[in-house]
Amino acid sequence: MQLKIFAVAGALLAMGAVTASAADFTIRASHGESTESPLHKGWQVFEAYVESASGGAIDVEIAPAGQLGSMTDALEQAKIGAIQMAHGDEQVMSTFYKPMMILATPYLFNSDQEGMDFVYGSYFTEVREKMASESGLRLLSAASYGFRNFTNNVRPIKSAADMSGIRMRVPPSPMSLEMVKAMGGSPTPVPWEELYGAMQSGVVDGQENPIGVALDYSFYQVQKHMTLDNHQLGLNTMMINEAFFQSLSPELREIVVTGAKMGAATEFGERNYQARVTAVAKLRELGMDVYAPTPEEAATFRDAVREPMQAYLKSELDPAFVEAVYAEIDAGRAAARAAVE
Repeated sequence: MQLKIFAVAGALLAMGAVTASAADFTIRASHGESTESPLHKGWQVFEAYVESASGGAIDVEIAPAGQLGSMTDALEQAKIGAIQMAHGDEQVMSTFYKPMMILATPYLFNSDQEGMDFVYGSYFTEVREKMASESGLRLLSAASYGFRNFTNNVRPIKSAADMSGIRMRVPPSPMSLEMVKAMGGSPTPVPWEELYGAMQSGVVDGQENPIGVALDYSFYQVQKHMTLDNHQLGLNTMMINEAFFQSLSPELREIVVTGAKMGAATEFGERNYQARVTAVAKLRELGMDVYAPTPEEAATFRDAVREPMQAYLKSELDPAFVEAVYAEIDAGRAAARAAVE
């Protein structure tokens, strides 16, 4: 009996080996987050769908947690074809195609869904096609990982005027510097590794990051107030080597695109629930004052930075492109309002 079991097991293993080697294409993919993260779950959905829908023609191998290097390193590998796919975000993508910096503009989007609708919309689809042809990297899908929000120890920031005089830590990003300056605050670049200590010692009064960061890194221990001003949308993207993508048949390309969108939807659903429900409730439970501005208060933030942001963007990008992006977003909002009136 044992011999029969071993024989059957051996046959199954052999069949598995044949099946694995039968794939016509292999997608080696890299991302920088842990295997417990919503992002990894999204990539797992991508893997399961693509392998199943392609009937085994495509095999997906995911290297999580930065095993293949930083986000920039992995995107470089995807660009030259050493791997086929990698994780990008709204900041790093502009390193490979400068117009993508527009996605990191403060107060560009009023909601996560608005941002993702814009990325998938007809106007930005043309931008994505240009990125694919000029950079060798194609943006397949985007998932919001939440908006960046302000925290501080001085006062509740309910409007742009409340930022006056506050020493706000920002990353070394010109747009972040201009944003805080436009509201009368004092933008203070501090390396990420030194941020907690800088808040604890009073070198800075506040910082800005997604809600989950304030919870995961215990910022509630050194920060009193959080404002849900939603100033910058974080986007995780699935990027693929363009030459590899074009080497697939139209049917397989469609499967890869669909899988990427399914993966992004998976990540967004979990992150959205965390940001809107569990993380906010937990921060309040831990003693943090979490304030949601009224529509009128929220407008003061957008109004304060719109002109300075546009001026900066027009100094870095084609002014016509910048104006077209703002016009497209404004038109989308108008259409959305008209649909419910």
